[in-house]
Amino acid sequence: MSAEKNRKSKIWGAFNLCLITLFILGGLYFLKSMDDVMIKNIELEQLKADLNLLQEEKAEMELKKNTLESYENISARLDKLNMVKIASVDYINIGEDSLAKK
Repeated sequence: MSAEKNRKSKIWGAFNLCLITLFILGGLYFLKSMDDVMIKNIELEQLKADLNLLQEEKAEMELKKNTLESYENISARLDKLNMVKIASVDYINIGEDSLAKK
């Protein structure tokens, strides 16, 4: 009876060791996955901050573009170029006889 009891004790001891090892490995896996989630969350927050910064820069650039494209700004820059305004344009009139014929 003692040998059988000793054998069952060894089996239960091995089973308990396997369970403890399984729980420890599961806990380590859980901690690692939580660490990965936290790192990804921090990266996501940083990317959101970068996105907000870029959206603000885009809005500023749009405003600057609209300012530079405004009629008053273009008119002032054209005045600085000292260009001559076109008063009238004379086009060359070609009669009907100028078409090529076979």
